[in-house]
Amino acid sequence: MMRKYVKIMVLALLTVGLVSGSAFAAASLNGGNVTVASEMVSATVATALPGTAANTAYQPGGAVAVTSQIKVSLTGGSFDTKAANLYNICQAAGTAMGTTPAVAGGATSFTVTLTSPLASGTVYTIQSDGCVGFPVALGTAVRIDAGTLAGGTVVITADNALNPGDPNIYATTTLATINDQFSATLVSAAADLIDFGAVPSMTKFKAGGSGTATTSVAKLAILSNETLGTKIGTNHAGVNTTCAAFPATTEAISLTATPASGTMGTGFAAANPYLANAFAVRAGAITSTETSVTANPTLTANLVASTCGAATPAATITGLAANYITQTLTVSGTTALTARSYKLAVGTRAGTGAILAASRTLLAATTAWTWGLDASQYYIPLIGNNAAAGRETYIKLQSKSTLAGSNGVSVAILASDGTITATYAPGTITAGVPMTITGAQLIAAATAAGKTVDGSAGFAVIVTVNAPENDVFAYANMLDATGAKRIPVKTVNGMNVE
Repeated sequence: MMRKYVKIMVLALLTVGLVSGSAFAAASLNGGNVTVASEMVSATVATALPGTAANTAYQPGGAVAVTSQIKVSLTGGSFDTKAANLYNICQAAGTAMGTTPAVAGGATSFTVTLTSPLASGTVYTIQSDGCVGFPVALGTAVRIDAGTLAGGTVVITADNALNPGDPNIYATTTLATINDQFSATLVSAAADLIDFGAVPSMTKFKAGGSGTATTSVAKLAILSNETLGTKIGTNHAGVNTTCAAFPATTEAISLTATPASGTMGTGFAAANPYLANAFAVRAGAITSTETSVTANPTLTANLVASTCGAATPAATITGLAANYITQTLTVSGTTALTARSYKLAVGTRAGTGAILAASRTLLAATTAWTWGLDASQYYIPLIGNNAAAGRETYIKLQSKSTLAGSNGVSVAILASDGTITATYAPGTITAGVPMTITGAQLIAAATAAGKTVDGSAGFAVIVTVNAPENDVFAYANMLDATGAKRIPVKTVNGMNVE
């Protein structure tokens, strides 16, 4: 008898469970989740969703009675202005299921008070046209919050206004996801050697580098994510708007070269020292005190060239709308160069055309140009010369390199105006034979170059020897009435070599 009652109880519980499961199935809401380019989202004002977006199909989890209040709300977005009863839940064209108040622009929710019941097996839509059409997407009635960046979303939720979380009513879905359309990648960085054997010495680059004797060339690619549902047309593979319709000329790509440390330095060409293909150029000379230089091509010139295939060379990254864009730093070929490196940063700048609604960083500052030495280099911080006081400085250089063309010497002199354009060329070291350079010789060279140095207070020099560092031996001392004093000789990285 006891077994019989246990069986009856188990069957009863299973029946209740099945009934409960069907009675409390979750409501559902499908908003389409369109993808939108972040470049089209304004930094200052809300931006409308695409007109075809957000066909919000809504199915209750169970029957919902008349007079129930369904609150429809947004996160990451807001509603546009609409008169009373235009935002509504619709069963068919002209069939509104409730009433709604007027909605002010910028509101993040509205509440539908049902005048007809909702059935669990019926699919409704949430619309903004008073159910005149069916189904009609919310589309531009929903606005993306200003300043939304890549990864941001617009989410719509339906809930019981009086009893939040009611499974018969509660449902949520993503209307839109924001992603960056444009990005940039450094395809190849420039690595060039300063040519000691150039005429004048160290004013040009060695053959076989990234460019010519006077150019250092990095390669950049501007990329377009063509998988986005709503994006700026690039005509990649013929699937978007024509290149002629590509955005307003006041909008631009910002290409910025920045030294790894300090200032830009000297030695650049006076005209067109920074060029990106043929459409972006820094026309004026680069001064030694500048901490960055920028070229600003217009998007019609830049991205049309890079994404529509008009740029040369026409090499592309497979599957992406991009061509390589050369980034060229040009030197004068007359001023001695020093070892240095520069970083490249790429961004967009919004203009009056508002096709790019907000600025974006496409490439954070990345080392794009490195200029090394085809030689060994030594910093000597104090050169003194005063004949009346019996003070003189002697630099001794030796080399064991016997390679043809090696062992040439050049000394860059730090003048009182902070420049190192004055140089002294003492000739070539004979392997195994010391070369001597004096303070008097360096002062004479600075004077001949129209520069001033102070022999009494002392000045600094940079000595370059066209030979591997392991082959060179460098020493410096100063003699005066008190005796001989050693002067430290350091490599570029600050290591003492004697």
